[in-house]
Amino acid sequence: MLDDVEYDTDLGVQMARDAIRVSNGELTDAEFHEKYHEAVLEEFGEDERPTKPEGFEDD
Repeated sequence: MLDDVEYDTDLGVQMARDAIRVSNGELTDAEFHEKYHEAVLEEFGEDERPTKPEGFEDD
């Protein structure tokens, strides 16, 4: 089913696993955002996720 989508399903699965880690307190929102920022930019051309930490600067 996921083989037929145009986006990187591995990225989605990795992000989902780490989202669980955030909810369990094992990873901060800022760490999550930083970890996936470049991959999200590469995949979607922009990073408009609502998880952007206050003060995060796009380089």
